[in-house]
Amino acid sequence: MKKLKLIFLFVISAFSIQAQNSAKQYLMIEHFTNTKCPICASKNPAFYNLINQYPDDVHHIAIHPPIPYSTCGLYQANKPENEARATFYGVFGTPSIALNGTLQPISSPLLTAVTLQSYLGNTSPLSLQVSESGPNNARVATVNAHSLSALPSGSYQIYAAVVEKTVNFAGGNGETVHHDVFRKMLTDINGNAFTPAAAGQSAQYTFNFSMNAAWNPDEIYVLAWVQNATTKEILNSGTKFDPQVVGTKEAAPQAILIQPNPVNESALAMIGDDQARAVEIFAANGQRMTASFDNQEAGTIHISTATFAAGIYFVKITGEKGVYVAKMVKN
Repeated sequence: MKKLKLIFLFVISAFSIQAQNSAKQYLMIEHFTNTKCPICASKNPAFYNLINQYPDDVHHIAIHPPIPYSTCGLYQANKPENEARATFYGVFGTPSIALNGTLQPISSPLLTAVTLQSYLGNTSPLSLQVSESGPNNARVATVNAHSLSALPSGSYQIYAAVVEKTVNFAGGNGETVHHDVFRKMLTDINGNAFTPAAAGQSAQYTFNFSMNAAWNPDEIYVLAWVQNATTKEILNSGTKFDPQVVGTKEAAPQAILIQPNPVNESALAMIGDDQARAVEIFAANGQRMTASFDNQEAGTIHISTATFAAGIYFVKITGEKGVYVAKMVKN
């Protein structure tokens, strides 16, 4: 019991330190694919099935270089920028992926759960919050880059890309639905110079753009990221779909009331009058669990635990007003 108590206190402390000095680091996946490529058609479905299990952790963008076929329709829609991003990484075959700025060896499957999960739970000294407004002929994207602590030394670039969430297009390889398609860069294709704000402060960037007639305005959003120009490491990324953080520093985590506890098939988590934006659950050994949840009435979150093995778990809920943590026992 004493050991478990120490683990719980460690988790609480880790969440507190993270809340004050760092932000969640999203896994940004740059996915190089081609609508004429039959190998892409064979590997992409399993890849999408995997990343769709982590909607709160992954930012995905599909880039279409002329490899192996320059007749790819989505490459033809923006040839210079699709090609330039592939050249930036030295992409020589599709499908391939870069994870937070590191090009991965071409493999089958394209991405494994083990590799993806190894990127989860990381933090960054930088948080990117993206908001969008305006009509289709005068859309405005605002990126707030919050420095929660000092950034590592380096030369950084900020990027902002227009992405179309779902594109229905029969390109010739059997794929008819394409996800998070790169449409155009709002910054220079090589990024714009990024000067981080002092710790506790923010730097704001504004981008204006209009819809292309070939895009579906309801599916368009902006993905922003900050990348080290020398090492290519992506410090963090952001979209309008991410939970918004109020201010540059979150308050220390508050306690959650879990009922029942111990839990069997499901539990209710009570966080006062707040509304949950994200729920994260970790086993006692630190393994991140996949859990479904839904908001009931205000301040009450239903968490499904039916697939969990018996043991000790730690729950973190990020709400609109704060962060909450608790220990949960599964029978």
